[in-house]
Amino acid sequence: MLRVQKDLFTRFSEVTEAWRKMRPTKQFFSYTLEGLLEVAKPFLDARDEIADLEKQMAHAVEKRDVASTPLLEALQGVVDAVKGDRAEGPNGELYGAMGYVRKSQRATGLVRARKGAAAAEGGSVS
Repeated sequence: MLRVQKDLFTRFSEVTEAWRKMRPTKQFFSYTLEGLLEVAKPFLDARDEIADLEKQMAHAVEKRDVASTPLLEALQGVVDAVKGDRAEGPNGELYGAMGYVRKSQRATGLVRARKGAAAAEGGSVS
């Protein structure tokens, strides 16, 4: 069995081209060249449909990407307005509900090693 559909299409093309050039009127496996082309029609139609859908998908992704810029700007403006609002602010409930960490809940990032822990590990404190 062939591994992927592209391999099948390549093989089909090679077989039919050779058949067309060298023995166009001869039958093989009870098929004429036209008969084999008829059997292949649903496969070829599906490949064409997939190619069309991939083009549509690429176009839709491009449209989405273009539309994302104004949306990002608008969202950032709304968030900035909530942070700047006196009733809400960066500590407000709304700001936290929007998925942001409130200012009062942020860690400072400062970590101080305990002197006793460093001495117990055999390290020196300088």
